[in-house]
Amino acid sequence: MKKDSMALAAQFVTLHFVNETYHKNHAQLIHRHEDVIELLYIMYGTGQYIVDGKVYPVQPGNLIICNEGVMHGEAPYLKHCAESYCLVLRELHVPDLPANTLSKLTDTPVYYFTEERAALEHMMLALHERRAYFAEEDVVCNLLANALLNLIYAKIVSRQKSDASIQRGNEEFFQNMIRFLDTHYQEPLTLEQLGREFHISPSHLSHIFKTEIGLPPMKYLMNRKIGESQNLLMNTNLPVAEIGGQLGFNDSGHFSRTFKKYIGITPSEYRRYFRSHT
Repeated sequence: MKKDSMALAAQFVTLHFVNETYHKNHAQLIHRHEDVIELLYIMYGTGQYIVDGKVYPVQPGNLIICNEGVMHGEAPYLKHCAESYCLVLRELHVPDLPANTLSKLTDTPVYYFTEERAALEHMMLALHERRAYFAEEDVVCNLLANALLNLIYAKIVSRQKSDASIQRGNEEFFQNMIRFLDTHYQEPLTLEQLGREFHISPSHLSHIFKTEIGLPPMKYLMNRKIGESQNLLMNTNLPVAEIGGQLGFNDSGHFSRTFKKYIGITPSEYRRYFRSHT
């Protein structure tokens, strides 16, 4: 059997159903775990999630990998409006990676499920139903959890093997575009530039991207900019104007107005709010 086709095995710990009620009863700031890995799947709604100091927009069909020791959690201040399932595993060992680590720390932690989405959600719901009535050491829970683990790992391996070509199918095309946007979000990109980069008309690109991902590419790009600005506001002492400049905004006023449009408060207010709650 080939090395990358070997089945992974881990110990099921628990599965949390995370919604607004859960957050009210289990409020927590950005955190990390030293002995488990968490796999968070977005079932309904949208939001922002922080992994290793970076903020990512998330929506249905997204899975976020939170490896052992990596800081992660909901973006502060924003009201929680997503419903998700958090699968917790331990004793995971992937060749050439640290314990309880499923992907390289340099990889984007958010994965987009399309073709496998129905199968993943069916298994997640089955595990949730089983978990509600049986102890966590139940053999069926472990089997379902490991089936989910291997489905997710297959996605990771597939993404690692992909290249920049769009000829290998729509899913790789979207994964490549997401990686491109996540890498170049600080640049003043336009829809026309994206079209040239991926050899597709701007209008068609915008249409298929919104159909598949849920929002237009330029709005995804702006979400990425605002997410990174949240990271810089929380974790650095850089002036607001400098943060805006780094992210390609024309001036501090433009940055502040755009930030408030997306988040509901100004960058300065956001920084004060975060620091008063840590």
